[in-house]
Amino acid sequence: MPQHYYLRVSVTDRCNLRCTYCLPESASFRSDRVTSAELDQLMGAVCAAVPVTKIRLTGGEPTLDPQLAAHVRAAAWLVPTVGLTSNGVLLAEQLPALQAAGLTRLNISCDAADAEGFARSTRRDRFAAVLTAIRTARDLGFAPLKINAVATTATDAVALVRFALAEAVHLRFIELMAIGEARPDHQRRFISSEDLRQQVASAGLSLCAAPDRDEPTSRVWTVPGVPAERCTIGFITTVTEPFCATCTRLRLTSQGRLHTCLFDEHGTDLLPTLRAGDDAGLLATIRRAVAAKAPPASFVRAGVMAAIGG
Repeated sequence: MPQHYYLRVSVTDRCNLRCTYCLPESASFRSDRVTSAELDQLMGAVCAAVPVTKIRLTGGEPTLDPQLAAHVRAAAWLVPTVGLTSNGVLLAEQLPALQAAGLTRLNISCDAADAEGFARSTRRDRFAAVLTAIRTARDLGFAPLKINAVATTATDAVALVRFALAEAVHLRFIELMAIGEARPDHQRRFISSEDLRQQVASAGLSLCAAPDRDEPTSRVWTVPGVPAERCTIGFITTVTEPFCATCTRLRLTSQGRLHTCLFDEHGTDLLPTLRAGDDAGLLATIRRAVAAKAPPASFVRAGVMAAIGG
């Protein structure tokens, strides 16, 4: 068993964007959800069952949950590091309360560097709101402030790198995975991290590998002349170089299921044991599921990303 785990908690499967690789325009969402209190109880149970040092709250889009600050507060009681991944549309006005509740790390998803590209990717004209969230987060002192961009063949990687430099943020390109909406045309839309770097280099933007700054899931590069504290460019090589051997991620969904792998379609239903009041049984169930954690048989998932929280 690893020395520690990283728990991602999906507080809702709902989202206010319709990113073309994630959700169809006519997306429907689950009606069966745990209550906010039950989700916090399950979060605590996972932390009691196995050593967890970091919790990240995700969605869907977590800012759609009116109890988000309460979930942050609950997570902050459990672990020293509490993160959030948001699309940024509703984030700016919520950030002060989230920070006061104990939020320490922040990733904002943004797949384009301008309003036109953003609207093509998300089917929504909300780039200005996301830009406001990025600047608000920076002003509040979130560091490192990371921007996640899911890369496809339509991605303007050069523009995103220039955007990251201008906004003093840390950009992370994520290789497109064959999950949900992205599965049918994955081969056509996929672009590797190596090809993204070549695009950036061809535009005259030099990147230097910085292995000392590599993260568990990403290889990090710096820009000559730019302090690494200000901006770095990372590549999450989920497809070309999977990191299963070192993965310590666990995922708890808003339906009360624990998944030990992003490509685990079924997970372990924790809700019946929780509602039965069987605390010992709940801890044992969690430990069994985590002990069985293993690399996936296939890097394909039928279910949409929003349902499991990425």
